[in-house]
Amino acid sequence: MLAVCAAGRILNPKAARSQVIGAMTMGVGAALMEDLAVDKRHGLFINHDLAGYEVPVHADIPHQEVVFLEEADAISSPMKAKGVGELGICGVGAAVANAIYNATGVRVRHYPITLNKLIEHLPPV
Repeated sequence: MLAVCAAGRILNPKAARSQVIGAMTMGVGAALMEDLAVDKRHGLFINHDLAGYEVPVHADIPHQEVVFLEEADAISSPMKAKGVGELGICGVGAAVANAIYNATGVRVRHYPITLNKLIEHLPPV
C-alpha cells in the first residue's frame, strides 16, 4: 500500500509515518474484517469484546509506504502542520473495494466485503 500525504510541516517524521501506516491498516480492517454483529432476537451485540472481533495487524499488510509531500500550511496552524492520522484511512476502503471489483467484476457496496457477498453475484461457471 502507498499513501502520499500533503500534511503540512512534519514535526516528527517517524511518528507521522507510523500514524499513517496504522490508519491504512485500520482502513483495510474496516473494508474486509470489522463487523458489528447484533442478535436481533435479543438486541445484544454478539461480538461485544475484542476476543471475537477481527482486526488486522501490521503483519497482515507487510508492504506499506508513506510519502509526505513537502509543504508548509500557514493557514492550518501557527506551526504550519496538520494532523496525519485521518489521511491514511480516508481512501483505503474505496481502494480495496475497487481492487476487488477489478479482480472479480462484482461491486460490493457494504462493508465488510466478505466472500459470501461476492459469491452470490459471480457469474455461473
